[in-house]
Amino acid sequence: ESQQGEEGFIKFYNAPSVEVAIDALPYEVNLPERLPFETAGFKSLGITDYGGKGQNPEAQFIALNEKNNLVLSTTTAQRDYPDSNPEEITLDNGYEAFYTAPNGIDVIVKDITYSYTLIMPELEEPQLKEELLKLAEQLSE
Repeated sequence: ESQQGEEGFIKFYNAPSVEVAIDALPYEVNLPERLPFETAGFKSLGITDYGGKGQNPEAQFIALNEKNNLVLSTTTAQRDYPDSNPEEITLDNGYEAFYTAPNGIDVIVKDITYSYTLIMPELEEPQLKEELLKLAEQLSE
């Protein structure tokens, strides 16, 4: 429970590696191994702790090359969609996903929300959606 006035308290942690970031989290994170572009793999963008009590850490990871990037955020917080109306999809792996055109998908695994944002300028929206779905399906493996 957060008290009034503590809402604005945010701690940010830099994590030197993906492994350190994942170890620091109170939940397990599965990063996709098959990515839609060539990359050296994921790097940690750090962990943001909303409320500063370790109750709701959001970890961000990025994989990129010269043209493309994939940002993956993981959080136990409930996502709201005040300004968009995402398409609800039940994945082949049984998880619920919310696709936000053109390049975002959220997947809810137990109580963790995986949010993928894919930037691939050469792809049209239908292909972006297909690649996001392929990433989301890897969560069951």
